[in-house]
Amino acid sequence: MFFINILVLLEDVSYKLIDSINSKLTISLYVNENYTKTSLEITDFIDDIKNQNQDVEVVYKTKEDILNDIRLKEPDLVKILERSNPLPDTIVLSNIGISEYKKINNLVESRLYLLVNSDKGDDYFANYTTQYKKIEDVTSVLEILKFGLTVIIFIFVGSIAIITYSIIGNFIYYYRDEIYITKLVGGSNVFIYGPFVLQGMIYSFLAFVFNLVLFSILLNNLNLVFGHIYTFSFPNFILFVELVMFMIVGGFSGYFSSKKYLR
Repeated sequence: MFFINILVLLEDVSYKLIDSINSKLTISLYVNENYTKTSLEITDFIDDIKNQNQDVEVVYKTKEDILNDIRLKEPDLVKILERSNPLPDTIVLSNIGISEYKKINNLVESRLYLLVNSDKGDDYFANYTTQYKKIEDVTSVLEILKFGLTVIIFIFVGSIAIITYSIIGNFIYYYRDEIYITKLVGGSNVFIYGPFVLQGMIYSFLAFVFNLVLFSILLNNLNLVFGHIYTFSFPNFILFVELVMFMIVGGFSGYFSSKKYLR
């Protein structure tokens, strides 16, 4: 159980770190020179993006706005650019949720004519495709991470069931004569199997308490060391779900073990 909690904690930390990095990412869409900020197609495009996800921030920057931004960072470079200002108008998207990138991509691909033309299409669109490819790689890694952690967690749950099953099986082996006598004198199934179901649940509960103590110590130590950088936390709801799930697993392990060894 302790290792399951560590895996869940790692998954939570991974997602929070990715979200933190993602909140700082932006997508830049270079606008075709035939369109401007007031073009109906552009305003409709921006409205569609906002309607699809109201959390996404959309900012239209003219070439003058971009030049001013560069002036603040690279004043020497501006002296060269401002003579002709080859920079295109740009639609900047930010605050995009991880799960929203694919929807945004589908919308952008349906309006490529706003971003490309026959002469400079590849140059205008290269920036967006590069960004989206990197973002897609990150989301793929997240999906693999989530699947891998889920598989490992189920393996640990299975191992807990097997361990409980074996412990109760050994207990039954050493006390099988007394149990058979109880069956011979008319002991009911509830009276025969019930104690082993209860035993499995008790084992799971004790293991959960032991795990909770160790894990609480670990969390406190992590927050003492890394609290100024990141606050580690674990939802109480997940702990409650774990307690219920492991007691059910323990109960079933006790039942199936007793059914096997008391035939």
